[in-house]
Amino acid sequence: MNKPLTAEAGEKKTELEFVPAIAVFHCRWCLPDSDSVRSLLNEEVAAKSVVIPLNCTARMEAEFAIKALSEGFDGILILGCEIGECHYRTGNHRALKRLLLLRDILALVGIYPERLGFFWVSPFDQENIRLTINEYLDKLQELGSFK
Repeated sequence: MNKPLTAEAGEKKTELEFVPAIAVFHCRWCLPDSDSVRSLLNEEVAAKSVVIPLNCTARMEAEFAIKALSEGFDGILILGCEIGECHYRTGNHRALKRLLLLRDILALVGIYPERLGFFWVSPFDQENIRLTINEYLDKLQELGSFK
């Protein structure tokens, strides 16, 4: 009898399970090392993803996210300083407004807005960052491939 292609409760992931490819943009002030950001991803996701530093999350342009989706990434993840802790004082406030607008635009054109994840993190709490990323990846797995 053939085994089911999906993993059941208690089973390990099968080789056929969807692994999302993501474009990760991170603030270089709160998470200065792209390799350490990559290490927060599980190996399978890290192998299919790209990690890009920004001078500030306020420098995250809508075009970056749209280009990443058009090039086949399943999601875009932005990691920035906690609100109120921005090196440039108000950069993450401005980024939040623009990213919320981008989410709305994605929804208007028929793209699940959950594909755009942005989180304000403390560089001193790596475990919380890892949990946040894993929750985002779980949501992407529910949505499936963007293709």
